[in-house]
Amino acid sequence: MTICLDVTRLLSRVGRGAMTGVDRVEAAYLRHYLMSGPGLRLLCRTTRGYLLLGPDGGAQLLALAEGRAKPGRADLISRLLGRGNNLRHRAEAALRPFALGRCTRRSLPRLLRSLKAGPTTYLNVGLSNLGARTLAAWGAHPQARIAVMIHDLIPITHPAFAAPGQPARFADMLDRVRTYADLIICNSHDTAAALGDHWNGGPPLITAHLGLDVAPPASTVKDPRLFVAIGTIEPRKNHALLLDVWEMLARDLPESEMPALHIIGHRGWRIDALAARLQAHPLRGTAIFEHGALDDRDAADLLSKANALLFPTLAEGFGLPPLEAAALGTMAICSDLPVIREVFGDCAVYLQPDDAYSWAETIKQAIDGKLPLPASAKARLPSWQRHFETVEAALLNTAGRT
Repeated sequence: MTICLDVTRLLSRVGRGAMTGVDRVEAAYLRHYLMSGPGLRLLCRTTRGYLLLGPDGGAQLLALAEGRAKPGRADLISRLLGRGNNLRHRAEAALRPFALGRCTRRSLPRLLRSLKAGPTTYLNVGLSNLGARTLAAWGAHPQARIAVMIHDLIPITHPAFAAPGQPARFADMLDRVRTYADLIICNSHDTAAALGDHWNGGPPLITAHLGLDVAPPASTVKDPRLFVAIGTIEPRKNHALLLDVWEMLARDLPESEMPALHIIGHRGWRIDALAARLQAHPLRGTAIFEHGALDDRDAADLLSKANALLFPTLAEGFGLPPLEAAALGTMAICSDLPVIREVFGDCAVYLQPDDAYSWAETIKQAIDGKLPLPASAKARLPSWQRHFETVEAALLNTAGRT
């Protein structure tokens, strides 16, 4: 079975800072399949059509996405169009020399017919390039099967948390995937149940918990007054509760005993009021610190020194930060959501995401060393090895039906 992994999302992220959660998944798949040998194929949609890459092109893309290589000069056409400084155009120019094939958007079916490798699975885990043109071209390929990962249904189940227009676009994408896909990979049983309810039938679903890419902590020395929140600043991550909590703490504690809240993550959508509040907050710079999207090393260093990760999220498809905290020896204080309990079990402190008083009191107990600690060290952390064993067994079964 030949794998053709879609890497459109990674291409779009080159030069844009720290990866998001979905970016990391696509990067993990690319790393995994780069070790599978010369038969790997990669598809990416560019500003001028599609590129078909092999392992060499994949290695170059991974280096660009991880910042180990820098995109060079854009090609002549991009420069003539006034887009010579555009990062996407420069990244595409860096990949074109590695192309095994390329085509306009209308010519994709012909490019796919050039794949003479027998049964092929088109694997899309990044939710990019799932338009009708791409899926129809793969659907018409006589020896191809289509596998797609769905990370959550939050734009449909919690539309108030989505960017404007996203719920309708997401629903349309799910309709297309249901029409064409032969296999759906879900990151949690919670996601699989939500998708099954939404579709009430459809392609086969499997659940494969995501793995971790966290290095061991450089230091195990904890600062009892250091707390970290990780995630895009958007409504569902519930940063507003943390600001409420820190205002409570400022009323209850002497200034010399105030804990520090470090917020890691770029600013997202529908946060005008929250952003204004955060920017003008009287504790900003003394007890509240906003870092933006730190790179993996700096984020892990800060998290490994923290007393606890604070994760008051209102909705998740998987919930990776508590697991990253456990891998670094840091306690997680989380919203009591079914998906977090599914993955993390009893290895976290769970609180209701709308009860600021309980969060403030729990943080005080953590500072004083009086909080009953969860058995974080006993957490059975998910691994990419187990993830890929599950996925590849399902892919082989799907390919066998070709």
